[in-house]
Amino acid sequence: MKFISLLGFALSATLLSGCGGGGGGGTPAATGPVTSTLAFPMQSAYRSVVANGMSRSFTISGTCSGSGSRTTSPANTATTFEGAPAFSATSTFTLTFTNCTPASIASTSTSYSDTNYDPRGFNSVGVNYGVYLTPLVIPTTVMVGGTAVLGTETLYTDSTKSTPNGRVDLSYVVEADTATTAIINLISKNYNASGTLTATEQNRYRINATGTLTPTVFDIQYSNGSTTHLIFTF
Repeated sequence: MKFISLLGFALSATLLSGCGGGGGGGTPAATGPVTSTLAFPMQSAYRSVVANGMSRSFTISGTCSGSGSRTTSPANTATTFEGAPAFSATSTFTLTFTNCTPASIASTSTSYSDTNYDPRGFNSVGVNYGVYLTPLVIPTTVMVGGTAVLGTETLYTDSTKSTPNGRVDLSYVVEADTATTAIINLISKNYNASGTLTATEQNRYRINATGTLTPTVFDIQYSNGSTTHLIFTF
């Protein structure tokens, strides 16, 4: 699982034409929300997902309708990334649309973490090569109402890093959910090489006190002239 932009890097508004339907929002909680007073172990929860991998299916709504799946392998392949020891994991996702062109999209990328399972970058061949030039530090614990800037991932067209391709600014907000859980909303602001905002991605995960992370709703709102809005409900 990448910590940011799980879908947005491979999806492009220019690939989605002839779309029908309208915008939408995330699925509201059945009850609540309730502001929990617990401290949630965000760092260990994230590291556990990276170490063990994750596989989920989802439905698509918003500008386009359909379904898809995302699978990320456990990060257990020892390698190097940017000259330092690292673990790698392969992520694949597939999308099938009922009212947009193309009718399907498939993508594969490789994410890299350090030996503590903290994110260091990714490589999506032919799309982007991303690097945290300053290591991203995930907070040990978080509480409802907490918010912070986590860092910036610099993008290049490939691993030579000779051609800049934009950046992603990452932050988070901890939102109310139930008395024993919270929602961690990971917010990615995606910019192109000219510094223009192209998409805002909000990836929401439910976290409990024992450190289990479960994806709930991913929301991608494209900008820079595009009105495409995609919602992925798990």
